[in-house]
Amino acid sequence: MEQYKIDFAHFLVRAKALKFGSFTLKSGRQAPYFLNAGCFYSGENLHQLGRFYAKALLASGLEPDVLFGPAYKGIPLAVATCNVLFSDFQKNLAYSFNRKEEKDHGADAKSVMVGVPLTPESRLVLIDDVITAGTAVRESVEVLKANGNPKIIGILIALNRMEKNNDGENALAQIETTLGVPVISIVTLDEVIEALHNQAVDGEVVLDDARLAEITAYRKEYGV
Repeated sequence: MEQYKIDFAHFLVRAKALKFGSFTLKSGRQAPYFLNAGCFYSGENLHQLGRFYAKALLASGLEPDVLFGPAYKGIPLAVATCNVLFSDFQKNLAYSFNRKEEKDHGADAKSVMVGVPLTPESRLVLIDDVITAGTAVRESVEVLKANGNPKIIGILIALNRMEKNNDGENALAQIETTLGVPVISIVTLDEVIEALHNQAVDGEVVLDDARLAEITAYRKEYGV
């Protein structure tokens, strides 16, 4: 496994963004682990996170004009990655994100979009933290269709949970087939397990045998 993947797994733990326990997901599933992108609230963490995303995007070979971050957690991901792409790699991309509700005042009243205006010629990569059942991605695609209808050329996420969607299909593979675009992840769940199982991060083992057993049981029902 590449060193940057190990570094990323350790970074998630240090930022307290990757947690192990019992968590209710947006899909309604009760999961033994959770990735919370809302924990990246310091300048240092945001810059490091943006650099991991930027490296994954550059390695993918995708060449977007725009990074779209769905509200709310996708917003800082898009902004941080755009910033690092320019500061560290001299790639000047724009960002866009949506509001949860229409703005009711000002020049862009009734708009749910912020950032660069989107058109059918825009080449867009959707950036988010994880995909579980694919519900949030489908919602974002509908928002984009109704607001400029840009060409979605890929989806970039931090963690591939390697799970089935609510129809029992591989969630990421189904999205790739439906949208006709690749889903790129910085790490997969298998890689996170390899990097963290019984390995101390700053003196603490967060993924011991008991936690791994919980994840294994969960994957028997939802994993691919």
